[in-house]
Amino acid sequence: MAEQNNINIMVAGRPYKLKVSGEEESFVRQAAKEINDKISEFQKTLLTRDKQDFLSMIALQTTADMLQSKNKITNSASLEAKFDELEQLLDRSLGITLF
Repeated sequence: MAEQNNINIMVAGRPYKLKVSGEEESFVRQAAKEINDKISEFQKTLLTRDKQDFLSMIALQTTADMLQSKNKITNSASLEAKFDELEQLLDRSLGITLF
């Protein structure tokens, strides 16, 4: 089992104590940094100062990006399967036998 590290991070001005594996630590720290950076961006552009609104917008934006990426991966895998199918059809039509 991976060793757990105790870390302290700040998200939206609140401190959080977490236990994470050594592998996860850099990702968790980077995620906290990106969230805080996005909050700073929203503070410059949105009229509200409510951090809950900022966090909600970040969650919405991040989830939409994740779903879009997931859709691209699914479409890519589907496209790859269709290319394989087409290649087999061409091989059969041309009488090509692969070992």
